[in-house]
Amino acid sequence: MTAKKILPALLSASLMLSCVHAGAYSQLTAYAKDNITFCTGAAYDKNFGIKTEKINNIKIPKGCTCSIYSPDADSANDTLTSANTKIADVYALHQGMGWVIQAQKTGKTTLNYKKGSDTGKLHVEILPALKLTATKKSAKVSNGRLHLTVKYKNNTKSDIVIEGVDIGQSQVLFEGEKEPSKDEVIPSRWIVKRVTIPAGKTKSITVSESVSQTGKIKKFDYPSVYLNYHNVYFSAHINSKKTVEGVRYHGTASLEAVKK
Repeated sequence: MTAKKILPALLSASLMLSCVHAGAYSQLTAYAKDNITFCTGAAYDKNFGIKTEKINNIKIPKGCTCSIYSPDADSANDTLTSANTKIADVYALHQGMGWVIQAQKTGKTTLNYKKGSDTGKLHVEILPALKLTATKKSAKVSNGRLHLTVKYKNNTKSDIVIEGVDIGQSQVLFEGEKEPSKDEVIPSRWIVKRVTIPAGKTKSITVSESVSQTGKIKKFDYPSVYLNYHNVYFSAHINSKKTVEGVRYHGTASLEAVKK
């Protein structure tokens, strides 16, 4: 099969990243299936029923890596190379498992994929580092509603638009409730809340939901947020550290589109 006859939906990807503001690189993962076409999605296994979206480009904040894995038996013969290693370098993983794309500096380049006679390209843009921190959090119950407020500092040179807050990931714990086990899956509860944080500025976001508990709040964490940065969407757990954790890349899919 030549490049002109490439079939669609031959490579699916779930993009997971965690960005360090400075210093060591941390991970963005793309799970590859088959050989050519790249897709975003929340899970590699299509049996999970997660909708994927075909893409021909990925935008990675500087200070991140992107790992692409291939489950094919003959993946050791596949190649993925960067047209400009000064912008994005590529390292092969052992035993033909895949590759690691390292975001070197801001700019655009192309990754060239080859599997036998099949070829494909993935356009990559390295964005400025995603420097967003949470500086303060508070939670209270009033009139049967839980109110969660978080103050965020945008340390980048671009506006960041928060589209929603996952209050479930705050894991609000009332007195008398048991803490969840480490293996317990915490369900997401996204609350739409669109707030623009201008470059270099700080802004607070408050979301609320109905609760039956009336006792004292014993413990709670920073929530995850759904955000738009450089015209692409990410969801991430933002805390007071100089790291952005648990980030997922959602391409052009807004929170409203994802919730439908």
